[in-house]
Amino acid sequence: MMDAGTAIEHTAVCQLGGRAFGPSFMKKVYTPMPIAHEDRRKRETMDKQSKRMIKELKPGEKVESYFSVAYKKPVTEYRYGNMFEFRAADRTGQITIKYWGDDDKGSVQKLHESFDRDDVVSISGDVSDYRGQVEISVSKKNGGSIAVLAEDKYEISSLIPTIDGIEELNTRLFTIVLQVEEPHMRELLQSFFQEPAFMKEFSACPASIQLHSAAFGGLLHHTLNVTETCIHLARQHPELDKDLVITGALLHDIGKVRSFKTTTHINQTHEGNLLGHIAIGDEELVSHISKIDGFPNDLRMKLRHVLLSHHGKKEWGSPVDPMMPEALVVHEADDTDAKIDYMISRRRDAQTEDDWIWDHRLARLVYLK
Repeated sequence: MMDAGTAIEHTAVCQLGGRAFGPSFMKKVYTPMPIAHEDRRKRETMDKQSKRMIKELKPGEKVESYFSVAYKKPVTEYRYGNMFEFRAADRTGQITIKYWGDDDKGSVQKLHESFDRDDVVSISGDVSDYRGQVEISVSKKNGGSIAVLAEDKYEISSLIPTIDGIEELNTRLFTIVLQVEEPHMRELLQSFFQEPAFMKEFSACPASIQLHSAAFGGLLHHTLNVTETCIHLARQHPELDKDLVITGALLHDIGKVRSFKTTTHINQTHEGNLLGHIAIGDEELVSHISKIDGFPNDLRMKLRHVLLSHHGKKEWGSPVDPMMPEALVVHEADDTDAKIDYMISRRRDAQTEDDWIWDHRLARLVYLK
């Protein structure tokens, strides 16, 4: 089942198939402690519940692990009593968990109400297969349990992937900004990326929910990939307005900062669902340009066009098709990075001993070796 956020995210969703911000990105720095503290550190590590990743689970196994709650469904009746199900996630994927209760609806309802979306729950149950999909069954008969975990009992890094080297990526971005010679566009870029609050959010934001660069720092990683590809293409085609290409590439996904929220999993904000990151990005762009004295109107329209057309086609979510070579460059670089990252993730995360998997979004086989 695909939620609304996944359904409307990046261009790749359409092509491949036809933070309200959460906690800021935090880089933990580990400092060696005196030997006298070794036992304490070991005890703290043991206090954390052990983690089995979703992609490791196989039907027929027992599982004791923890997952974040993406959403849950109401309590319903079944043949032997009352049950409910919910969708859970970690950094390797999502899985359906079903609780099979008895005819005491009150106790089942109480358990259902004991946790909510974004909570992290400890699960004990059986891994099973239902219509070709791996899921977890929890019941009194199999000794199963569901319980909310306190924040100090789990590792957030096991629930959401994190891009390495955020500080280095920021440095690369600032270096690219300084390559822009046109004064108005450079001031525009600086109005975004030299603003500490925005940069903190931008550096933590994912680029998508599931499809590509779905991680803390994913948007920064994706933006740099797109921009550096655009710079290479601008060198090959000197007829292009290089400053326009670079500025458009760096800003093409700025609307995602307000579109995504990250708590114990990645999801979209109401604003992101209702408006979409392209419309939000255009709003942000116009707002920042309005604060720059003497910003040329022709340049303003060109930059808006680059952002509004970066999904490539109206049926892929763009209000307009690319009508300038600079806009086309940004679209193609954006689309290519999203598709490549997606295919790499499919090969990396495949759960099979076969040499091939069928991907329904790509509508083709993917070779895994």
